[in-house]
Amino acid sequence: MCGIVGYIGSKSVDSVLIVGLKKLEYRGYDSAGIALIDHNELVVRKAKGKISDLEEEIKTDHFVGTVGIGHTRWATHGEPNAINAHPHTNKNKSIAVVHNGIIENYLELKKELLGYGYLFQSETDTEVIPLLVDYFFQKEKDIEKAFIKTIAKIEGKYAVAVISEFEPQKIFFVRNGAPLILAMNRSSNEYLLASDIPAIIPIANESYYLEEGERGYISHQGICVYNSKGVKVEPVFEKIVMKSEDIEKGEYAHFMLKEIYEQPEIIRNIVNNRIQNGEIVFSDLNITNTELKNIGRILIQACGTSHLAGMVGKYYFEQYSKILTETDYSSEFRYRNPIIGGDTLVIGISQSGETADTIAGIHEAKSKFIKVLTFLNNKNSTMARESDGIIELLAGPEVGVASTKAYTAQLINLLLFSLYLGLSRKYITNDEVSRVLKEVEKVPEMIEHVLNNQKSVMDVAGYLKDQTNTIFLGRTYNYPTALEGALKLKEISYIHASGYAAGEFKHGPIALVTENMPVIVVAPKSEIRAKVISNLLEVKARKGKIISIITADDDAIKELSDYYIEIPEIDEALSPLLTIIPLQLIAYHTAVLKGCNVDRPRNLAKSVTVE
Repeated sequence: MCGIVGYIGSKSVDSVLIVGLKKLEYRGYDSAGIALIDHNELVVRKAKGKISDLEEEIKTDHFVGTVGIGHTRWATHGEPNAINAHPHTNKNKSIAVVHNGIIENYLELKKELLGYGYLFQSETDTEVIPLLVDYFFQKEKDIEKAFIKTIAKIEGKYAVAVISEFEPQKIFFVRNGAPLILAMNRSSNEYLLASDIPAIIPIANESYYLEEGERGYISHQGICVYNSKGVKVEPVFEKIVMKSEDIEKGEYAHFMLKEIYEQPEIIRNIVNNRIQNGEIVFSDLNITNTELKNIGRILIQACGTSHLAGMVGKYYFEQYSKILTETDYSSEFRYRNPIIGGDTLVIGISQSGETADTIAGIHEAKSKFIKVLTFLNNKNSTMARESDGIIELLAGPEVGVASTKAYTAQLINLLLFSLYLGLSRKYITNDEVSRVLKEVEKVPEMIEHVLNNQKSVMDVAGYLKDQTNTIFLGRTYNYPTALEGALKLKEISYIHASGYAAGEFKHGPIALVTENMPVIVVAPKSEIRAKVISNLLEVKARKGKIISIITADDDAIKELSDYYIEIPEIDEALSPLLTIIPLQLIAYHTAVLKGCNVDRPRNLAKSVTVE
């Protein structure tokens, strides 16, 4: 979940590294550091906190160097402080390492190195790497050979970059289970590596996503790559299509707010891309109609917000495709030896395509020779390469740690695929699909209506900012919405929030209701609206505060609510695309009123690439 950046070129390396790290700060922001070659000597600077703290640390330094590596950290081993911050070095600070991932056998290696007389300064697993490189360098007198021997010793999932005084014009790298990208600008003779594209687009215009086990180095002469067997390969670079403005806040105060407001246009783009000449199209599906017809069960495995999107997807697949569907957390699925047969389709969902537990879930399915389809936002990611087929979310880059637009992109793609699957299996008619698609086309305008009418949202946020606990309730399609609303509120405002299926409320959670307990009910018009009203009456009888998300002009629920936010009337199956919008806005505005860092909530990172 940490972010790595490396640079060799003609520019002042410290400024390039700082800019790159700022673009990667969403991957972790507990601490940061850089290492660079200055007059053939290795210089390291580190700081606890955000990149701005590191920037302050080096503002009086005057470096002369064009080779360096940087790192922004999300702590796994060792508390967030300057000592545990990367880069880590050997004793005489001639070798520096940055690392994303986990070294699983580091305790064994640490014991071995202690036996050789090495001392450790930090609590991290990463520190074994520079010490191992140092150990092998004393024997080999060749930094590349020492690096290769170190790779052979360490176990786990990692991306690593190394610089040293012994070969000061090279940055060595390796990828094993954690993302790492090479990039360059041929015209200016600049070469980079990074954990994600945003760190390199200010300079580079071509990129290559390293394959599993690939290693090599970058230098002023270019890029050298070897495969896992040590055979030199020629990487095929592709033009970078992402633009700097795609990852800038523009006129918005926060990335999260920008990404909330991008949702109408994203849904329009997805619909225009997926619906061509009246037909639903998935160009990268890579699963034949015969295989689709033979699916007897779908198992969706994902984490966090993606898992909650999968829960909505379960309703869609059972409604429109008539296929038994289950959902599971990837962290559970990967370890429970699931019973899955040849007629099962395993679906993975991930914004980044690099989520460690979901990747492990894919490996579990593939080990049982099961077809895997992945919904993701990065077609060059690990999950894209390891799945049988993919459905690209088309959400564009999402920088805010709390996912918003990726969630609605997941919902709309799951809905369209369920219709596509139902048609291919002849469980739904063309007329029924056309009816749903006509409703889908109205969604962007409806979201815009909600975004343009936020007075009620602000009233709710003003009330919630002083609360410490909340309950979220929803039924059927909007039960996952309630869970996602609760997740958003606690992620960025740090208010404890619990989501429940409204029908289960009286089976325990109702004991929490007092006059000081806000209960947020997702209650658009539905077939079981009367049951939702019954839940509200249960809260009202215990003097709980009711905040409702309702269909416009639902007077009965208005009268029961202390606060209410209206959405346009829409088919119940599509309502999660609308009901989530006010919940995203409530979380955002509540966090802002509390003075929280909306885009960088504490203890979180955007892409969870470690277990």
